[in-house]
Amino acid sequence: MLQQNLVGEVLQGHYQVISQLGGGGFGDTFLAIDTSKFNRQCVVKRLKPQNQSTMQWVEQAFEREARMLEALGRHPRIPDLLGFFQEQQEFFLVQEFISGSNLRAHLIRGQQWDENRVIFILQNILEVLEFVHQHGVVHRDIKPDNLILQNPNNQIVLIDFGAVKQISTQVFNTQGQVASTTYVVGTQGYMPIEQMRGHPMLCSDIYAVGMIGIEALTGVFPHELGTDPNTFEVIWRPRVLVSEDFARVLSTMTAYHPSQRYQNATLALQAIRELTQTVLPSSVRQTPPPQPVNTNTNVRYAGFSTRFAADIIDKTILIIASFMFDFMTNGAANADGFWGRLFFYYIVIGFVYATVMESSAIQGTVGKMLLGIAVTDASGNRITFEQSAKRYFSKILSYITFLFGFFIAGFTNKKQTLHDIVSKSLVIRKSR
Repeated sequence: MLQQNLVGEVLQGHYQVISQLGGGGFGDTFLAIDTSKFNRQCVVKRLKPQNQSTMQWVEQAFEREARMLEALGRHPRIPDLLGFFQEQQEFFLVQEFISGSNLRAHLIRGQQWDENRVIFILQNILEVLEFVHQHGVVHRDIKPDNLILQNPNNQIVLIDFGAVKQISTQVFNTQGQVASTTYVVGTQGYMPIEQMRGHPMLCSDIYAVGMIGIEALTGVFPHELGTDPNTFEVIWRPRVLVSEDFARVLSTMTAYHPSQRYQNATLALQAIRELTQTVLPSSVRQTPPPQPVNTNTNVRYAGFSTRFAADIIDKTILIIASFMFDFMTNGAANADGFWGRLFFYYIVIGFVYATVMESSAIQGTVGKMLLGIAVTDASGNRITFEQSAKRYFSKILSYITFLFGFFIAGFTNKKQTLHDIVSKSLVIRKSR
């Protein structure tokens, strides 16, 4: 048997282990370099079979699941399987190293994400999970720790499949059949009831994705949420304000009974995309190379007429507010310099109004709210105050150039005006 800590060891003559990334009952994970491939970084996973007496069946099961990972690794958002081998009655997988931070680092206890941001991240997860489910594979351990936001485009990469872990927990009989399982693969809070009982299904993964969405919305860890004593459904709605349509989708994803959930990632993805009016691609294999999150999803962008109507509403509000402010500060009789004052008030009040509201959780001015549109960054997140300020001042530039900045929206594929482009923002239709 190899020693417990493989740091410093060279496996298969060219995988040099440089540090340990993690470990547990299923095995250990190490960071290594492949000296035969220009010292390319890779991840080495060592599995620890619980029962050495049936190594023949363990070996066959390991090779079968490794071949499955090899097929899945053809997707650009699943790590490539670089190799698998057996050494001294231990099994090893070598996978592509994915740089970036995991989603866990972005889900902070007590911090609630806005609805649009959660919808975008769930869509991101389900896009890659759809490919997995199309191969009939259940991931079994979807959780924020196993979702990597890949640099520099922040697309989700799905790692650490549970099927291979499961092999190390199985006890085989002399006919190669699974006699028992010593552990259930999964993580508390993200595992539905059937998975806890050792019967994972495709919709078990959907439950996990839904719980990630609820965690992001509420800022509460899934295992800390209560359940209804009569229905056993997770109680989360009182903790956050969310649209009825999105709440319905999340409740379906996390239903207690498997039959009441979306049965696979394709169905769940369709429901999420209906919230953003996104068009389903004809095939995952036709998905273009990774791009920033929003560029791979055909979001329904707000059209010129809707934005123009919202702008008229906002201008009416600002003009009335400017008149009222001038009346309160100068009185009705002071006509000297009235129009100059009114213009100054309009600019100042408009700046405060637009920047504060567009960079807030509301993500839009009153006009935009009334017409169901919102301002986001390229990833569907809330824009910063700085971005909002850039939007405001470049919008003024569009006015003084005879509305040229507005007309260019008709020539951009995301219907971006000059102030959208300058501030790197989008104006989209909210989920209904």
